[in-house]
This record gives sequence, structure tokens and C-alpha cells, in this order.
Amino acid sequence: MTRLLALLLLCTAFLHAEEIDSADDTIVLGKRVGLIKPGMAAADIEKAYGKGNLKNMDLPGPEGSTFPGAKLFEGTDRELEIVWDPDQEDKKIVFDVRILGTAWKFENGLKAGMTIEEVEKINGKPFKVAGFSWDYGGYANFGGGKLAGKVSLRFNPSTDDIPDYLQGDKEISSTDKKLRAVKPVVEEMITVFMK
Repeated sequence: MTRLLALLLLCTAFLHAEEIDSADDTIVLGKRVGLIKPGMAAADIEKAYGKGNLKNMDLPGPEGSTFPGAKLFEGTDRELEIVWDPDQEDKKIVFDVRILGTAWKFENGLKAGMTIEEVEKINGKPFKVAGFSWDYGGYANFGGGKLAGKVSLRFNPSTDDIPDYLQGDKEISSTDKKLRAVKPVVEEMITVFMK
């Protein structure tokens, strides 16, 4: 009887080991942002974090566009923007999660303020960066690296003196010496792809 009880307790502990605390602010690319997982709906997020913490609204997009979405924990260090899947707008299924609050931590160490060299190490290989000084300027294209298809981030140069060579609608290798010379760093908002 004692062995059976011990076995049951062990099984119960194992089953609950996968449960994640609502205070967990860990981002695991391809799996979760805290309790938010791919395929979750607004109702699931409200259940996980409390209905009063999720506010539906239109979120800003590129070139003055907007996306249907919501803010979670607005105005706090846990703030997120959640973009709903455009193919399932009525169901409000998670599509992207934009990380705004500083409490969120990527399991792989990715964070705002990182240099191109630091992001290269996490990606596992060089990548491309869009030329600066236009709507899509500074966005990374990870093409085949560990971050490809999992995250979107944008670099900003640490100087106002940006050579013409680094501006406009073009892609520049992250290993380019002129690009590295302007010391680009990752902007505050990083988007995690959830689809």
C-alpha cells in the first residue's frame, strides 16, 4: 500500500511539473510567451491572466495600418500586444505577440539593446538587416538561422550619422563592417510569431 501511494504521489508530481505559473515571464520561441501558446484564443488568455487584464483594441502596424488585437497588462512592466490571426479575426486566435514590458525574458537570452554581434550568436549564423531611414528600415531577416520564422526585431543605429550606403530599401549582411560601425542595437519592441 505504501509503495502504491508513493507511486501515485510521484505520478501526480510529474503531471504537474509541466504547469506554468501565471507569474512566469519566460519566452520560449516556438512554444510560449508566459502562459500564451500558439492557437490560444482571447478567452483562454483571459482565463490564464484575468479578464480585466486583456483589453481588445486596434494595434498600430507599418505605414499607418492597424491590426485587430489586444493589450495585456497595459501600462505595466509585463505589457504585451497581441495581434489576432487575420484569418480567424472573429475567434480572436493569437497570431503574434509584441513584447513591450521589461519583465519578459527570452529563454535564449535575446533582449532589447543587444548588438548585431550578440544577436548573431543567438541566431547561430549571420543574417541580413534592411537599410535604415524608411518604414521597414533596420528589420532583421534571419534566413535559415535559429531565429528564422520565430521572431521579428528591428535594429537602430547608435548614431545619427548614417552613410548613404546603409540607407534605403536594400539588405545588408550583419557582418558588413560599415553596418557594424554605426553600432546598431535591438529596439524595445520584439515580436514573437505564434503561428
